[in-house]
Amino acid sequence: MILGHVDSHQGPAVFFKLRSLVAGDLVDVSLADGVSVQFKVTYVAQYLKASFPDQLVYAGHGQSTLQLVTCGGAFDAQTGHYLSNIVVYTSLVTLTPPVAATAVPTAVLPEVSR
Repeated sequence: MILGHVDSHQGPAVFFKLRSLVAGDLVDVSLADGVSVQFKVTYVAQYLKASFPDQLVYAGHGQSTLQLVTCGGAFDAQTGHYLSNIVVYTSLVTLTPPVAATAVPTAVLPEVSR
């Protein structure tokens, strides 16, 4: 699960375009250990915060999935909050190990005697 803001007082944030994803889109994630993971969007849902399905979104699904969550829907100017959450459900496509540092070959030069 990755949670991110849709926007702030300063403008768009990391998940500003999350709501535009559709089934079949690919999401690439780079992990701190250098592993690259690619997921395919299976579906996108919007839930009112008042009836957010915690178990569906946060529970393990018994498979390699990733949920991306941000705020969305109508914005309540009175409270300064969105009334809904956007959840993008995905499934694992590929996992690529980190690229190992390539060793630079060293040349062994023959000794020259004079």
